[in-house]
Amino acid sequence: SLGRSEGQILPLIIGDAERCMAFSEALLQKAVFAQGIRPPTVPPGTSRLRITLMATHTHEHLHRALKAFEQVQEEFKG
Repeated sequence: SLGRSEGQILPLIIGDAERCMAFSEALLQKAVFAQGIRPPTVPPGTSRLRITLMATHTHEHLHRALKAFEQVQEEFKG
């Protein structure tokens, strides 16, 4: 789930630290950088991906990133 945000950084809460870092790495393999944040930076059980949106991102960039998130999510379900 997306955490609360009032800026260009969106926290996607994953929970488990190992799963979060694996998700981050899988996205990176698809050329999408979403930094994994885990304890001790955040409390245990609240590991998250730090998604940063920039004005220079095009609609194509966003669609490609969303597709990568969907693909990785499906990979992790299996």
